[in-house]
Amino acid sequence: MWLRMKLAFRNTFRNVRRTALNVLMIAGGVCTMLLFEGLVHRMVVGLRETTIKTQTGHLQIAKEKYWAKTSKSPKETLIQNYDAWIKHIKKNRHVTYATGRLTFFCLLTRGDRSLSAQGISFDPQAEAKRLRSFKFISGHGLNPKRKFEVAVGSGLAKKLNIKAGQQVVLLGQTYDGVVNALDMKVSGIFQTAISEFDDNSFIIPLVSAQTLLDTKGVEQIVVGLDDTSSTATVKHELTGRLNMASMGVSIRSWYWLATLYRQVSEFNRVQNVAFKFIIMSLILLSIMNTIGNSIAERTGEIGTVRAMGEKPASLIIQFLMEGMILGILGAGAGILLGTVCGQAINALKIPVVMPGASTFFYLEIDFLWSAVKEAAVISVIASAFAALIPAFRASRMNIIESLRRYV
Repeated sequence: MWLRMKLAFRNTFRNVRRTALNVLMIAGGVCTMLLFEGLVHRMVVGLRETTIKTQTGHLQIAKEKYWAKTSKSPKETLIQNYDAWIKHIKKNRHVTYATGRLTFFCLLTRGDRSLSAQGISFDPQAEAKRLRSFKFISGHGLNPKRKFEVAVGSGLAKKLNIKAGQQVVLLGQTYDGVVNALDMKVSGIFQTAISEFDDNSFIIPLVSAQTLLDTKGVEQIVVGLDDTSSTATVKHELTGRLNMASMGVSIRSWYWLATLYRQVSEFNRVQNVAFKFIIMSLILLSIMNTIGNSIAERTGEIGTVRAMGEKPASLIIQFLMEGMILGILGAGAGILLGTVCGQAINALKIPVVMPGASTFFYLEIDFLWSAVKEAAVISVIASAFAALIPAFRASRMNIIESLRRYV
């Protein structure tokens, strides 16, 4: 086996220029896979964390009627004694905050302009750290001491020509069907990087939302954790501890709630598979061309070793080794090149605006060991597989015809 490996190395570097070109081809494919997967991972993780911090939280607890949308009256979905729930939830070591939430639609009016907008309530004191995830382009965030203030999304503010410090009117309907209105001061204009949210939403203190809707209850209890990876564990612990089934409530994770994230994640998963297939195809064609040319040049040699008793299977193994050597060299060079390019891109701080985003972000490439291993395995397997076809052709050559080509 050692002798075969030695011969494989010698044959691989017999034509240095051709070998170098093929190694560069494989390295380019591996580098591209690493950069692409690192970029997609950073974008998906960024979308996940933005969605969790500005909209869903890590977990939400609500009545089954709320999740199923089967209540005859919106009032039936409210959790009344939610403070007791919050005390129990906060005992979990991974929980950083737990608070009530009301989400509603109302008319947001400024002067003679009115638009239907989504109001999302926050507890400015309990969720002070979370509210810092909102980027305020003017004014400031919600203040626990100021009850009648709202913060408006940048797109919504632009539609109504709203500026920080101005007065707006919220016109909504209570849970009993009575029209109610509140005069509110705009504390600031925010951006979350998700344009759909910024164009249609405003945030309001929970106590103000309860005043507008004339209720002391909440629709959901939103739970924030110290780390997103703890979501499944905490969900299981809370479900068992709080005996939710008997209370007619259930818990949902951020993944179940984040429809946009699921769609983007699934799209990127399919896109990654297609991209890797294309790269693998290019590697296959490259190696097939190299091994094929090598066989054409070594036809006489192949006839000689076959005449000396070399078996077809041994010949196939020989060419497979040559293909694997090309794959290993290309993978190593590609990983090195991808690491250097990724660090360079991160250092350049290139601003990019993605579709559906309301603000730019800096292009960043994550270094993923899983992507490195996957790219290396794909390149080696593709190289070995590509060598099979010309190797089978070489093993079936007629010995006499091969020897005639020996010059």
